[in-house]
Amino acid sequence: MFALIPRALVVLTILLLPATASAQRPAAQGVATQPKPGQGLRVVARVNDEAITDFDLSQRVMFAIRTSGLQDSPDLRQRMAPQMLRQMIDERLQVQDAKKLGVKPSDSEVAGRYAEIERAAGLSQGQFKQYLQSVGISPDIATQQIEAQIAWAKIIRRKVRSKVDVSEAEVDDAMSRMRSNVGKTETRVAEIFVPVDRADGVDEGKRSADRIMEQLRRGAPFAAVAQQFSQGASAASGGDLGWVLPGALDPSLDAVIERTQPRTFSEPVRSGAGWHILYIVDRRPFAAARPDDVKLNLVQMTLALPSNATPDETNRATAEAQKAMSGVRNCSDLHVQSRQVKGSTSGDLNGVRVGDLAGNPQMYEQLPRLPIGGTAGPFRVAEGLQVVALCSKAGGDGLPTRDSIQQQLLIQKLDSAGRRYMRDLRRQATVDIKS
Repeated sequence: MFALIPRALVVLTILLLPATASAQRPAAQGVATQPKPGQGLRVVARVNDEAITDFDLSQRVMFAIRTSGLQDSPDLRQRMAPQMLRQMIDERLQVQDAKKLGVKPSDSEVAGRYAEIERAAGLSQGQFKQYLQSVGISPDIATQQIEAQIAWAKIIRRKVRSKVDVSEAEVDDAMSRMRSNVGKTETRVAEIFVPVDRADGVDEGKRSADRIMEQLRRGAPFAAVAQQFSQGASAASGGDLGWVLPGALDPSLDAVIERTQPRTFSEPVRSGAGWHILYIVDRRPFAAARPDDVKLNLVQMTLALPSNATPDETNRATAEAQKAMSGVRNCSDLHVQSRQVKGSTSGDLNGVRVGDLAGNPQMYEQLPRLPIGGTAGPFRVAEGLQVVALCSKAGGDGLPTRDSIQQQLLIQKLDSAGRRYMRDLRRQATVDIKS
């Protein structure tokens, strides 16, 4: 269960770099990876006495533009700066808190994250940093963001995870609601989320959402913008919230989802937590039957037969298998028959997904149609001849499993708890933003 946390709550944007990105690209005009000699650095904010300079901020703005596919312009840089500064302040708070807790990121963890980015983008080792330098961005800017995201993951594990649990009753309630929704329409939704932690921050959050909307209207990819600018738990996956049923989200969001057409995005919408821009990916009937997702519990009996067996050997083994099948009325009978046939073995196969049988067309066709206790075969497999009995089957109704529901509830709770913890860090901090 805990292994889900890094994917959903933590960490770096898998940056959508151009396929041709390499160190051979010319440096971006008007952008420097280091301050010019003698150039003064103006402090734009202090976070608990740690300074953020105008050079740091300009580099971070360019980093966001380059890795989100936005069209660079002086006007865009100016409009993006306030939001990037807020994100940098949050990251400073996260790294500072991680140091206090003794869970700061290690060099090997940062290097591992760089390796993940390069694998995802199809780059060789070191090529991502070369790409940043080629477009005028210091790799230190990427490193700072990576360190903050690793730090936040560790904080979540240390301070938040132990306080979050999902009860059996909550899972039961969620399953009951899902069963009542069978046949309704569910929607695949992605979001960009801008939080509002204070009553006087509503307008500021709206201005940030409006700036993001401008870029989307100009054709910026929604997933890339979400990865770089969204502050929700889904940011690392391009804002993808998955398939959503009516009533699963805040009522204000539900209303927008219902009236927004697929493959279009909404205007910013206010919830109790902040501002949301929603992208409607697709719609479908909820819990439509999916035969390939049916799970089968089976017993198999295998009669050893070499791949170069003669026709006579094959016929004798087939006759023995058919004789064994005639004595089977339930799964346990097949184990008994196996002990009576020389050179045969038997075993249980539980939770076999029907779709995974597609590599053997005969099994794929026959096994799902068996009555409980029925047998099929013999099938030719690498080890010999195989007889299979069906013990039980479940699923295929399109409903998620109990485990997946529990995991999703955990992710939602961790997201909410993480936002509260971050809000507390902001309130306890001394942050001075220079005009």
